[in-house]
Amino acid sequence: MVDGIAVRKMEQKDMEGAVDMVLRLKKLNAEFDSSFVVREGIGDEINGYLTAAIGDEKGHIVLVADAGKGAVGMIKVDILDRIGYEPRKEARIVEFYIMPEHRRKAVGHALLEELTSMLKRRGISLVSAEFPSMNDIAVGFYRKKGFRNLVSVYGKQVDE
Repeated sequence: MVDGIAVRKMEQKDMEGAVDMVLRLKKLNAEFDSSFVVREGIGDEINGYLTAAIGDEKGHIVLVADAGKGAVGMIKVDILDRIGYEPRKEARIVEFYIMPEHRRKAVGHALLEELTSMLKRRGISLVSAEFPSMNDIAVGFYRKKGFRNLVSVYGKQVDE
């Protein structure tokens, strides 16, 4: 627990706040690269996406940082099978957001610590993170936590 914030598995009661955080994250990603255009009215789609993830604990881990009055941070991880590689399983962070008023207060660290504990219990030894390449804040955060660049993904808009 960090300053009255407990990290735990996301539950259906956290859905409204988690949907808001994922939507905020998508909008933040759009600020880093014009390839990330956020579609209008995607709240229900995000709700379904998160509901499916919390219902599939084998394929996903979704945690929230709870301040007692609701979630103030969240992390969603997809468990991937790395065909042909060791370690065979990879935990990829695909959504990670802390509400602005709770940033720089070790909430992200607490979420990563709980995630790491869960991964160790599941025998998963590789964790990676996916985010826009131009997000220097995320690059700095993950480097500080011991992450390094594993793979590059390049994209190009195809003209119609």
